[in-house]
Amino acid sequence: MGVCLASLMVRRSRISEVPDRYIEERRRYGPVAVACAPPEDDVSSAVYRAAGITDEEHRRICKEWYEGENIVQRLEEICAERSDRRALAYRTVQKVETEKKTDSKGHTRDWEVTYLNDPTYMTYNELWSRLIAFGKGLRELGLAEGAAVAIAEDVRWEWLASVLAGWTQGLISVTVYANLGEAALLHALKEAECPALICNGNAVKKLVPLLHKAKLDNTMVIYLDALPAGVDAEGMMLLSWTDVLQKGLQSCFSYTIPSDCNRTALIMYTSGTVAEPKGVIHTFGSLKTGAAALEDRLTELLGPKEEGETYLAYLPLAHILEFITEIIMLNRGSLLCYGSPRTLSDMSARPRGDLAEFRPMMFVGVPRIFETIRKNVESQLPPVGSVKRSIFDAAYAARLRAIEDGKDTPFLNEKVFSVPRAMFGGKLRGIVCGGAPLGSKTQAFMNVVFGVPMAQGYGLTETCCNGSIQRTGELHPAAGQLLKGVEAKLCDTEEYKHTDTPYPRGALLLRGPALFKGYLKQEEATSEVFTKKGGWFHTGDVVEMDDSGCLRIIGRVKALAKNLLGEYIAIEFLEALYGQHELVSPNGVCVLVHPQRAYICALVLTEQPKAMNFASVHKIPGNWPEILQEPLFHQRAAEALTALAKAEGRRPFELLRHVRVLNDEWTPENGIMTASMKIRRSAVDKRYADYIEQLFEDE
Repeated sequence: MGVCLASLMVRRSRISEVPDRYIEERRRYGPVAVACAPPEDDVSSAVYRAAGITDEEHRRICKEWYEGENIVQRLEEICAERSDRRALAYRTVQKVETEKKTDSKGHTRDWEVTYLNDPTYMTYNELWSRLIAFGKGLRELGLAEGAAVAIAEDVRWEWLASVLAGWTQGLISVTVYANLGEAALLHALKEAECPALICNGNAVKKLVPLLHKAKLDNTMVIYLDALPAGVDAEGMMLLSWTDVLQKGLQSCFSYTIPSDCNRTALIMYTSGTVAEPKGVIHTFGSLKTGAAALEDRLTELLGPKEEGETYLAYLPLAHILEFITEIIMLNRGSLLCYGSPRTLSDMSARPRGDLAEFRPMMFVGVPRIFETIRKNVESQLPPVGSVKRSIFDAAYAARLRAIEDGKDTPFLNEKVFSVPRAMFGGKLRGIVCGGAPLGSKTQAFMNVVFGVPMAQGYGLTETCCNGSIQRTGELHPAAGQLLKGVEAKLCDTEEYKHTDTPYPRGALLLRGPALFKGYLKQEEATSEVFTKKGGWFHTGDVVEMDDSGCLRIIGRVKALAKNLLGEYIAIEFLEALYGQHELVSPNGVCVLVHPQRAYICALVLTEQPKAMNFASVHKIPGNWPEILQEPLFHQRAAEALTALAKAEGRRPFELLRHVRVLNDEWTPENGIMTASMKIRRSAVDKRYADYIEQLFEDE
């Protein structure tokens, strides 16, 4: 019955297929990058730019973007132009409760649900008045021009206002991930010599004794929300964010709009996978260039500005992509709506999730978010073999085939995919993924099920999130086309050469006015990443460039491990690939390479519903969590993951021999992940030493 209905729907859909304009435009566009200068030496490629950018235009863009109107100057204008129109929205938390949730397969677990109040709105006039007042309030506290103010808080409007406010008083903003860890936060405060720190009130109780112990007693702590009970300030200065705002409203200080493009504006601390985090120094000019280049490409993705546009801000603002995107959206006149990763969907928020409440026209995320979205949708699908599941699977395959042929499927979009598409609010025009490569299975899923242009991008804190981004209509994982103002070349490594066939490969070097000016007080680290000749920045990433000039990230230069046979393993690339399997939790794969073994293994995280569904499919008896002690479970897991890699065309030495499936969590709080959700391999080696030894035992 289900097969017959599915077949009829697919045939009906084929009749109504129409050309997909985004895919057609991409295919007409042709090459996305061209060589603009010959190789500078024997171990590097030619110099590349985005197609169509002449030497003259490149020089003009670099000069105008770097030296032109900066972020604060533009914001002052847009606030005056849009005065009484809404600039931002946010919802406060009413309460958090735990509920029981049962998925389509009958598995029940505890689920945290956040109850939120109605949105509060702020106009452009109100936003400008508050950031000016907060800046004056900082000066009233005795902060002198040029002082550094640290911010360690999750995404919220006060974070953005604090940075902008400081700039109107000649202060330098120092950003730190809220979950970076105590030692890293203290390191940043000392290195940047910050007399003031803005953080959440909940962190103060733990923070005060740490500051005292680190001899940072003079640090003023400005907290958001309420202080928990029992906080002993121990002689330190504690003020609420609103107290500082009130001081500013009564202040006689004036404000100054910065105009020097070479002046230091921002010191953004990286998450640091191995060593201590580094402070990345950006000027007003590099920030403006980064915003202008990304805005140029996002305009192509989204089209002209429309009244009523909303953007959902939920990623950490200490992430350069989120910070620059929010600046772009404010300047565009889109309503900035603040949410959080925990309240995106209706499943985790009441009366509705952030997506349903704010209905964004663009959604920016990191791979983990999109992996979670895919797996959540898949977990709610009807059981395999049911009529509805047969229809979905057939529709999925038919739409995937259609978009590969450059076609859209209006019939299937309405009849099959309208329900999952509604989860984004119904106004979505584009999706951007950054932070790490997205797996091919997930990118295909997003293209098929959600049906809006999706673009993967590549950039670093050091490049002000500039680098490359896919053009609309790209269907397969890649880092895309170089942004305007960016030049790139490939440099040979021991394993990858710019002369490789069929595509040149090598370490990626970038150049352009969006580049940072160096690492704070770390001259040696700065000199290591910049070439003495040409001002090239070593990104640390290995890429290949296809015939059209499109970049694809292979892995990190330092994340290439060599096995017994001398084969180089691109660890992070394989982790993204294996992480697509339905058994695996988001960010739940750590590939292991042993220098004295010819094979690789992995540690894999899972959860009860995923594990029990896997056991059912593979006919493995047992209960949760005892089933994770069954050798057969781990054997079948290794076989399933290997089958996935084989289907993706991976080479024999990239296939997993053994895996250990774990019921565990990897988070920044327990030290396994960095604040930007990258694996700390030394921490994994230490915590799971016994398991790793067992996986690589002689056979």
